[in-house]
Amino acid sequence: MNGGVRVSRFLRAFVLVLAALFLSGCLPSLSLAAVGDLGPVSAYSTEEYWYWPSFHPSVESALGTLKNLQGKVVGWQGSYVTQWDADAYGLRALGTVVEVQQAGLFFSNTVQVPQVESTVIPFGDVLGLHLVNVFIDRQFKYGVRCDLKNDMKMFRVPDYGTAVQVYDALATLVMASGQPLSFPVLGATFRDVTEKDLWIPGLKEAKGMIVTGVMKGSPAEKGDLRVRDAVVLCNGQAVESYAQWSEKIRPNAKEFEFKVLRKSTPPAFCRVALPPDNLYPKPPQGLSFAAAKPIPNAQPSTQPAAQGNAGVPPGAPKMGFSLRYPSESEKSMLSGKTGAVIVEVAPGGLAEKAQLRPGDILLECNGKPVTAPESLGSLLVQGENVFIARRDGNDLTVKVGAELVSY
Repeated sequence: MNGGVRVSRFLRAFVLVLAALFLSGCLPSLSLAAVGDLGPVSAYSTEEYWYWPSFHPSVESALGTLKNLQGKVVGWQGSYVTQWDADAYGLRALGTVVEVQQAGLFFSNTVQVPQVESTVIPFGDVLGLHLVNVFIDRQFKYGVRCDLKNDMKMFRVPDYGTAVQVYDALATLVMASGQPLSFPVLGATFRDVTEKDLWIPGLKEAKGMIVTGVMKGSPAEKGDLRVRDAVVLCNGQAVESYAQWSEKIRPNAKEFEFKVLRKSTPPAFCRVALPPDNLYPKPPQGLSFAAAKPIPNAQPSTQPAAQGNAGVPPGAPKMGFSLRYPSESEKSMLSGKTGAVIVEVAPGGLAEKAQLRPGDILLECNGKPVTAPESLGSLLVQGENVFIARRDGNDLTVKVGAELVSY
């Protein structure tokens, strides 16, 4: 009897330990969590940077920059962007793969979860671009948010420098479409004072403005303007409301002296100098999609280029697949080799007939290394093409026939 009680107690204790480990994340889950459930962009708080873009000289340059950021840009839900396309009507970005880290008590590994995430930005609906720090994860914590008339879109990146490149490219493409953009000057946002703000020491009536946001690196931040400050004077004039300040005090001002009221401190004066008008960003003359030069005898590229756009020789065969660069985990399995990963295989195409599959890594084509997705065109020959493809750790020799159409 006592032995049975001891066993029963042991089993209960063992179950409780397992439950604790599972809840703490030490044990692997039985199924992979769904990807792409972040919800709307507007549901997340962000920290905005004050930034003026450096415009590209042409549409081709801006789009090429985005393509060159292969492996550094993800859509809002986390899929790596593998295809960029743009015209005067909008930008379209397609993400097809996301990596998920699985960790358990005795193992840790990275798996690839196929996912299609499409980000479409109609240029005619763009209201503004914002360079932000978004509080989601540690890897892709910077982003460029695009405010649309009825929605928000965002691309996320791992560092500030990459975010600047994406911002510059997007600003160039939007302006090239003819849609105007405005950029921050003061770098602060306000709302009207209400009765609920009268707890602020020295604030006697519901008049003035409350600072609701200050951009990092902005003139407002440098002038020590702070969130929750109550602005009651500006350049010696009483501030009644945001509308009154915008219409009667702000126009033509080159600098501001704000008198602000703050909790637990005496009134402060914040002096904010604005940048000269001649430094305000302007797109290069003639920037437009109409000025973009078409590429003869070639279809629009469906794959980002890492080192520029390699030319595709006329008459190169169409293989029937699209490619991307290897991810970091795939690179580690290549032992220093280069390659291009098959993303999609066209039904009925030559690649499908040769039994190539999405996820295959093309290492060689006709005895020459595949250094990048866009370099494959120059390696193809008329007739039969021989590939070395890595699949599940094994190298396969695949012979693909050809028909003479554009690659």
